[in-house]
Amino acid sequence: MLDNNNPKVLTLVLCSRNYLSFISSKAQQKIWGKYLNDFNILHFIGHPYSSEREVDYVSEQKNNYLVLNTDDGYPNLAKKTLLAFDWAISNLEFDYLFRTNTSSFVDFKKLHKFSKSNRNNLDYSGVILDVVEGDTIASGAGFFLSKKNVELILNNKEKFDVTLPDDVAIARLLKKFEILPSSLIRKDLKKVPKPNSVYQSDHFHYRCRLDPQYHRILEPQLLKYLNRVSEKKGIVSLIYYCFLVTIFKISNIKIVYKIVQKFYSYKFYGEIYLGDKLIFSKKNID
Repeated sequence: MLDNNNPKVLTLVLCSRNYLSFISSKAQQKIWGKYLNDFNILHFIGHPYSSEREVDYVSEQKNNYLVLNTDDGYPNLAKKTLLAFDWAISNLEFDYLFRTNTSSFVDFKKLHKFSKSNRNNLDYSGVILDVVEGDTIASGAGFFLSKKNVELILNNKEKFDVTLPDDVAIARLLKKFEILPSSLIRKDLKKVPKPNSVYQSDHFHYRCRLDPQYHRILEPQLLKYLNRVSEKKGIVSLIYYCFLVTIFKISNIKIVYKIVQKFYSYKFYGEIYLGDKLIFSKKNID
């Protein structure tokens, strides 16, 4: 049981129904299950988006997700997040929320420690980016908002531009009230980190977006590895590291990469191509 004197942090995880988001969200749910007695962790999605090409993987396991009353397609990203905020305010107790996504590993013990010692820096914070829309934002890979600022956003829905990415829409609305993001650090990974660098680190948030260096289908394996080595060091973690590094290197061998890409295309779109010719489509059978 963790100390209850620190702020309550709700972790909202942005998901979609496609294969890549699904396998990463399932990995997150498995490795974070041990924290559910101490932390609120909620994965949220929209309704199936019929015009999307991707295969819907969530429908059979929708009870593991907060399903919101909007289409799940990327154009509805900001609206989906706004609805998740609305649901959270109405149904959960929290002081701050941390909105992240399925490319993230969160070490909740270190998050607990961080939130306790940085309480004055959580009102609106994240990795600071200057984006093409011309705004300075807290990166959508992971940002904090206070409950007060969530309520401010919800009370000014008419000023919230749902045509923008949600992190940009949030930054633009809060700026109208002279609220600017403060800076946080995170660890962005493009390869497998050594076990001790994870175990000894104070980072609570790792962004595991592997492309273009490696295929993103490996991201769930990286999430599981980080979970293991963040808690334990020693020979087993070192063997795990060597094994995963080998898998990553093999995956980039040209012929292996092509096979992985074919598998990924089938799982993501339900399609098999021979050259440029479509020879099988799961949707045509369904």
